[in-house]
Amino acid sequence: MDDVLRQAEALLRFSGEVENRMVESGLGGVSGVIERYVQLREALDRLSQRELDWAKGEVDRLIATLSGVASQLEQLRAIKLAIVDQR
Repeated sequence: MDDVLRQAEALLRFSGEVENRMVESGLGGVSGVIERYVQLREALDRLSQRELDWAKGEVDRLIATLSGVASQLEQLRAIKLAIVDQR
């Protein structure tokens, strides 16, 4: 019986410590963490997978375009250096 009481007390101390850490972190305790989780879920539910896929595709296309521009600029740089070295 004493072991059970010690375990319960240890668990209560730990629970209080977790609560304090969440409060100190500015989250308003465990209930604040749960509230933020619910808010995050609700916010994410408002984004469709289609929208996220579209945005990812746009970013990928932009990266490809910019990579092409960077490659062309590097080629121009190399040409300029070759021409300047010939002077």
